[in-house]
Amino acid sequence: MGQEQEPKIEDVMSKSVMAVDLNTSVKSCAKSMAKKGVSCAVVTQSNAPIGIVTERDLVSKVLADAIDPNNVLVRDVMSTPLITVTPSATITEASSMMAEYRIRRLVVVDKGSMVGIVTTGDIARSLAEKHGYQEVMFNAMARYKEGTEGGPYQ
Repeated sequence: MGQEQEPKIEDVMSKSVMAVDLNTSVKSCAKSMAKKGVSCAVVTQSNAPIGIVTERDLVSKVLADAIDPNNVLVRDVMSTPLITVTPSATITEASSMMAEYRIRRLVVVDKGSMVGIVTTGDIARSLAEKHGYQEVMFNAMARYKEGTEGGPYQ
């Protein structure tokens, strides 16, 4: 019997990525993130990904310092350098990168173009599915519980 092949990033990544131009205001970016229900936006310059703005960036670099989000641009608060991974990387390789850089998201780039994003949640969902949703720890990381939707903090 052959050994099961490890999933590749292209199998677990989200192909839909919220991207904003580096000259977008933080307020506009945050409003779009909230409307789309995403935790980050990839910052682009001439359509090339150059950084990322996360919820943590908004809290620690804008809200905590009482900065008016109308008067600051995403380029001023984005996290750089942008850490990327290829679609052909394994989830173990991506997980190692996330651990090394202490991050939860990797932008997926193929031949210089952004093709998706992978998060720790995507990897956890893949592992939970692989284990038939029988492993409580994977289910918790994937935010999965059979028969429920959402959570108490909607």
